Amino acid sequence: MRRDRILPGTMLSVVVAMHMGALAQQPDCIKQGESLFAQKNYKETVRVLQRCSTDPTSWRLLGLTYFELNYMDDAKEYLRKAIERDPADETLQAKYADAFALNREFSKAVDEFRKLREKFPASMEIKKGLAQALGWSKRYDESIALYRELVKQEPTDVESRIQIAVLMSWNKRFADAVTELRAIIQSKPSRKWELDARLKLAEVISWQKKLDESIREYDAAIAFAPEAVDAYLGKGVVLEWKAEYKEARKQYEKALQVDSQSTAAKAHLQQLLWVK
Repeated sequence: MRRDRILPGTMLSVVVAMHMGALAQQPDCIKQGESLFAQKNYKETVRVLQRCSTDPTSWRLLGLTYFELNYMDDAKEYLRKAIERDPADETLQAKYADAFALNREFSKAVDEFRKLREKFPASMEIKKGLAQALGWSKRYDESIALYRELVKQEPTDVESRIQIAVLMSWNKRFADAVTELRAIIQSKPSRKWELDARLKLAEVISWQKKLDESIREYDAAIAFAPEAVDAYLGKGVVLEWKAEYKEARKQYEKALQVDSQSTAAKAHLQQLLWVK
């Protein structure tokens, strides 16, 4: 009985062909992953990139994708490997440090950002990352001081100004936070930042137990941006604190009219089902 055999030379050709085929697929894999990442389809990005995860050129994108998915241990692993390949990539290193903060490893995040600040002293991104990590570490004064440096360096940096007010409120300096937020609103920033400041102002005032004033501020936010789901939700919460449950329900229903998929509005309505 005859048996077919693959000669050694033929076997080598087969192996080489398979290897070359795998290499040919890798650029397509990465190109497809980049396209999916741009579409913010992060789960599919990971699925595709896992096919070429042994290729070092995929590590950067894998790290950034896991970061967006909030899988911080995986993000740190691939970001670290990507940084080893490209130590000059400032954005990757900032993401790596930020991954510790988002993983609630605040002290480690502060340490990483401090090292990066020495390496990239002019980087606004690194300074903001350090300021945020300090705030999450409850080092409020240090964080506020750094944010003030950023505002001095770039007076139009409304995001940093809002963060100062947020940190003041976390440190129970409610009156200072209110003053800061009113000043931001009066400065007429972009629509996005003005809405953010108005929502935070209403929230901080509610923490002062000035519930009627908080509701007025939420109404002002709704008049400013009727599409702002968070304004209806915030107003609803304050109305619940006032035991005005019927009016609170109306606000959550309005939130659903704006965004029928709002899980927060649905949850609040569910909690009020049995409240008269």
